[in-house]
Amino acid sequence: MAVKNKALLPRSADSADKYISKQLPSQKDAYIQDSTVTGLVLRVTPSGRKVWHLRYTVQVGSGQWVGRKYSLGAFCEGLRTRSAREQAETWRVRIRQGEDPQEEKKKQAEQRKAEHLLEIERKQALRTLNDVATVYAAQLANKKKGHKDGGTHAMTILHNHLLDRFGTIPIQEFTRQDFFAAIDPVLEAGHNSMANTVMSYTKAMFKLAVKREFIEYSVLDCLDKADVGGKDKIRNRVLCATRTKEDELEDLYRILPESGLSLNLQCSVHILLGTGCRGIELFKGRWDHVNFATNTWLIPDENSKNTDPIIIYLSEYSKKWLSELHKLTGHTGWIMPSIKSEERPYMLPKVLSKAVCERQRAPDAPQKKGRTKNHSTLILPDGHWTVHDLRRTAATQMQMLEVTPDIIDACQNHRPLGVRRRYQHGHSMDQMRVAWDLLGRSLAAKADVYQPAG
Repeated sequence: MAVKNKALLPRSADSADKYISKQLPSQKDAYIQDSTVTGLVLRVTPSGRKVWHLRYTVQVGSGQWVGRKYSLGAFCEGLRTRSAREQAETWRVRIRQGEDPQEEKKKQAEQRKAEHLLEIERKQALRTLNDVATVYAAQLANKKKGHKDGGTHAMTILHNHLLDRFGTIPIQEFTRQDFFAAIDPVLEAGHNSMANTVMSYTKAMFKLAVKREFIEYSVLDCLDKADVGGKDKIRNRVLCATRTKEDELEDLYRILPESGLSLNLQCSVHILLGTGCRGIELFKGRWDHVNFATNTWLIPDENSKNTDPIIIYLSEYSKKWLSELHKLTGHTGWIMPSIKSEERPYMLPKVLSKAVCERQRAPDAPQKKGRTKNHSTLILPDGHWTVHDLRRTAATQMQMLEVTPDIIDACQNHRPLGVRRRYQHGHSMDQMRVAWDLLGRSLAAKADVYQPAG
């Protein structure tokens, strides 16, 4: 219960101020009534805080009167007796006229809230695409749930095709017309797959903007690939023989030594074919992950695309070409060391991809300044091929050798589908070893007659 103080505040405002200043706190709230204004009370809290209250009654419903209390302010914060009495008298007049201080306080709070929300909306309206891109880039760079490259690839695409042109536009003013203005040049150049990629990253960025309440909805939600670059085509280029095409591997082995590729890049082509691994997994590999005694190569989780480690069995074919590569780079610790070691210790796969692509131009094509003179040395009968086609070729060759699809997936470190992914975490190493050995034998039968150019 509150402590009831029978003393009244002095009628003189100055005397009342002095009286209040001398009041000491007790264990419970103490209330001191004013001697001049009816209903004006000073509350002294146990912490020593001294607050002015106005007690009053209002009519609610049909003839029912209820008592209420309204805080005017604190004595210790500068509200002295004279000012407190003036405020109390003013409110008493307004109360007699039908106003309620508490309801007024609620209205003011609601008005402040509304003004605050309007200010937030105003600031959000000024958020630009670049502002959202900064948040999106931070999400992509998250070490646990972001992209493995820290979002570098995605943000480069967004900057090149969207942000460099529209980055300063407020995101709430960005329209689908703006998006197509950015994407149409890509489509006109025939790069439909890149257009779809730009749309995918842009939609993801706008989805994040909705979640962060920068915008209420995304203007791109209604778009899909059919509206941009069309459905992505599944690439089916392989170099091995199938039931419908002739073998090109012998052609590749014949032209590879004279292609102008460096010896380490030639070795990498053979290793990618013999293991079926991804380019980044080879180029980021370390020699301490390769065990020539047990014929195994560990691809750790940090090098794997899906973060699942895998142990690859080295067939005699793969072991041979890894041994050749070890003679060249074994002293560095990295399987494919970078020349610019100050930037990164390993070479990027795009070095091989670019070299292969540049050597598939027409023989009569004009020489490009600063590019290789061997611009047509890797042309194969069935047309253009890429480094990633080597991985597809390895899988197809295994299939032609009657290796089961689940073992091929395991050899290429593809995660099982459905509930198998949730419950089956082992590996069929014996069957995988046989599959890699069969692949190596079939490749060696075609490659052994050709030797790499030094």
